[in-house]
Amino acid sequence: MEAKILKFICANQGAVDAEELMYNLFPGQSTSEVISNQSKFALCSSNGQQRVVARTNLRLCRKKGCPGSCGGLHLCKNFLYTGSCHFLQRRGCSFPHVLNSDYNQRLLIEHELEGLSRAELCTLLLQSDNSMLPAVSPPTGVLCWLPVLFS
Repeated sequence: MEAKILKFICANQGAVDAEELMYNLFPGQSTSEVISNQSKFALCSSNGQQRVVARTNLRLCRKKGCPGSCGGLHLCKNFLYTGSCHFLQRRGCSFPHVLNSDYNQRLLIEHELEGLSRAELCTLLLQSDNSMLPAVSPPTGVLCWLPVLFS
């Protein structure tokens, strides 16, 4: 049930109106019955409407050459964002570009995220881990790095 909810929310950019979620997936049930796992879902209020936000404890590993004991996905951040990596063509990239490696698949299954697409997983990880957000230049407030996430 939680995997179905996560997929629905992540396919809708990471957050949905609670009413819409219940109408589409669980007609007749209450939000509190369905959204009980606080490690995966947050219920918040936006402009007077309840919204359900997806979240996860899974993170990307940022250690180059990690032997696999970190518990984080071994995946290039650029590849996660766009499906490609501009570092590969220039100087090479230090991080893996295979989402479905045995190690990553084991973690995705463990966190019940194996049904998400790369784009849905990206949405979930971005809103769950502030360290994945691009840096902001303090004086101007302009992004230092401007990826086109999903065109």
